[in-house]
Amino acid sequence: MARHLFGLLGKAAALGLAALAAGCSTFVSQTTQPTENVTAIYSWHAKGNMVFTCAYDAEGAYWRFLKPEGALYDESGRKQADLLADFGIRARDGSRITARIVKQTDTDDARNLKPALFETSGASKGILKGIRYVERRSPKGGMPLAGCSASQRGKRLAVPFTARYIFYR
Repeated sequence: MARHLFGLLGKAAALGLAALAAGCSTFVSQTTQPTENVTAIYSWHAKGNMVFTCAYDAEGAYWRFLKPEGALYDESGRKQADLLADFGIRARDGSRITARIVKQTDTDDARNLKPALFETSGASKGILKGIRYVERRSPKGGMPLAGCSASQRGKRLAVPFTARYIFYR
């Protein structure tokens, strides 16, 4: 019975991956999932830095996130968009969306950003028109490796990262 169940699950997973590769899948993720069915429109590779500043509060010094400094690229390597502060994205045609995290999952490595699902708003025209969700998948890097100290207060730290961003309508 268990072998049959695992065989069915394997086939379902393969079908889901094939649909995503076709570029017109229904959004299904084991880590983050919106409350409704949506269609994948773009899959872009992100590369850049997450920027932090050493801040201080009653518990001591810590790295506080400031903003990303990165861009999104299509499979041919063409720059499609820039990552903005407050999880915003500005496409090459000037269209822009803002986003907020609605789900995120833990990562197995503290050096990596968390996979996350963002709900978006803002673009009424351009290539980002109608985008409702953006998913950050397979992030590598982006988090400070060590804490900061009081002597570093006010200093900035740029941590390199990569990830896959999937856009859904």
